[in-house]
Amino acid sequence: MTRYASMDTSGPGDARPRRVGRPAALSGVALTALMLLAGCSGGPVPQAGADALVIYSPHSDEIRQEFGEAFQTWYKGRTGRDVDVKWPDPSGGGSEVLRRLEDKFRAGRYDIDVGFGGGPIYEQMKSLGMLEPYRLPPEALAALPPKIAGQPVYDPDFAWYGAAVSTFGIIFNKTIIKQKDLPEIKDWESMTDPKFAGLVGAGDPSKSATMLKAYEIILQAYGYDRGMALLVQIAGNAREFYPTSSEVPRNTAKGFLAVGPCIDFYAYRQMRSEGGDRLGFVAPSGLTVITPDPIAILKRAPHRKVAEAFVEFVMGPEGQRLWMLPAGVPGGPKKVTLGRLAVLPAVYEEAAAKGTVIPFNPFAAKSADFYDPAKENARNAILADYLRVVLVENHDAIKKAWKALIDAGLPAERLAAFCRPIVSEDEMLRLGRDVWGTVLIPDDASAAERARLTREAEARRRTKSDTLTKWSEAVRAKYAALAK
Repeated sequence: MTRYASMDTSGPGDARPRRVGRPAALSGVALTALMLLAGCSGGPVPQAGADALVIYSPHSDEIRQEFGEAFQTWYKGRTGRDVDVKWPDPSGGGSEVLRRLEDKFRAGRYDIDVGFGGGPIYEQMKSLGMLEPYRLPPEALAALPPKIAGQPVYDPDFAWYGAAVSTFGIIFNKTIIKQKDLPEIKDWESMTDPKFAGLVGAGDPSKSATMLKAYEIILQAYGYDRGMALLVQIAGNAREFYPTSSEVPRNTAKGFLAVGPCIDFYAYRQMRSEGGDRLGFVAPSGLTVITPDPIAILKRAPHRKVAEAFVEFVMGPEGQRLWMLPAGVPGGPKKVTLGRLAVLPAVYEEAAAKGTVIPFNPFAAKSADFYDPAKENARNAILADYLRVVLVENHDAIKKAWKALIDAGLPAERLAAFCRPIVSEDEMLRLGRDVWGTVLIPDDASAAERARLTREAEARRRTKSDTLTKWSEAVRAKYAALAK
């Protein structure tokens, strides 16, 4: 077991929990009081002896509800026992899930069983020792393809499994583009056209793991220097940086935005909603990747056996059908069509036969050979902080500088200065390893070793703080000079 040191967090505690299913069993006076209240209100009384499961997830309420209720039915049939599924709300995306779990583990609180959703945070969680490996039963594991479009479906050490897969692309409002005579959306570079100034949506990569993944894809698709140039120009065109990635498709549908980066299922969900006929979505050919959205059992899960059952359910046909079958059909979700892509090939044929329109088949996609997951994992934490300082916190300064450059006719020398990153790729990887890397203190470390590692963690924290300050000062000065 390891303990965590030198972790930057956004604040302790949890938001108000949400629940699916029966509340946890109570006893004594508390149970008596609850029964009296239930008798007055007509509400249900929890059944004593129910098993428990606690899941941390950035998924929507609809996904939580459908998976929670379906698992209760599946678990009852499998074990003959009821299960109470709780969903404490981390109030944010995957990045917020990771921060909250780091808070808990650093404080010695191991009260969460499963992480469900959140994208690329799971490799980081694995490296920090936050996950407990679990090997699916042989028949369930044999049904899973090891890779989809070159990307792994599950971890080789069985620390996580891809519960669903997604691709990243660009959502756009066809009506706005036609009305304003804007250029056609073909690839990531389309969002840098000055004609889109004020009409691009973007997300804060320090809060949204989905947006961070989209920006990482751009960096790797175009190369670091060119990719950073595109990100700065996209920021110049951005109306604002939203805290969650789902706000980009919503505001594009409302007509506040013309275009923005978006994960596929958010785009498709918005396109099924009111006004969705005005929207389009493109996954740039050869410039994006298929990526798993994992599920994993967390370290010291208090209800380990139930957690294993939930992972088996989600990765099996009963769970995978929930992603793709239409609402109301046998085996599908009860109330809401979830519209995500499963990882079991057989589910695609079944879904098509039951009326699902499958906009994209990941099993037919080409492998994204340009993408290096190891590079993503190495700079995940530092990239989020770098882009937060350079793009989000200095967004007003970027927009002023970008407007000045457009008004001046985008002179090549000044444009190059505007786009040039203040940190090279090699330096970012070094800092990610030597400064942003978390210092882990083994429980069995001697007092001297513990003291040494604690000093190292504190030194890294100071260096990190100083580096962020220098970055902020450097970009403010650069944008101010360019705005003149």
